[in-house]
Amino acid sequence: MTTANGRMKRQRGEIEELPSGSLRVKVYAGIDPITRKRHYLTETIPAGPTARKEADKARTRFLAQVDERRNPRTRATVDQLLDRWLEVLDVEASTRQGYVKS
Repeated sequence: MTTANGRMKRQRGEIEELPSGSLRVKVYAGIDPITRKRHYLTETIPAGPTARKEADKARTRFLAQVDERRNPRTRATVDQLLDRWLEVLDVEASTRQGYVKS
């Protein structure tokens, strides 16, 4: 794909072939606001005659989700989210003790 000035346009997302013949689709979705790590949307497409076509569809779907900001923004665990919530929670000390793990 080229742009108006003749330069090659960088393709977003990648489709990687796995040793099993399956295809892994991976699209960058930004920085996770909780863990502060890079966040990717991924899907594995089983090997088969239509695998490449299905992988292209998945990549296009992921790109649309990212562009429209409909993708999950975090992969944080419930434990990580609760720890973050407890940092900003404004309750009495006795209530907090009931919430925190022993």
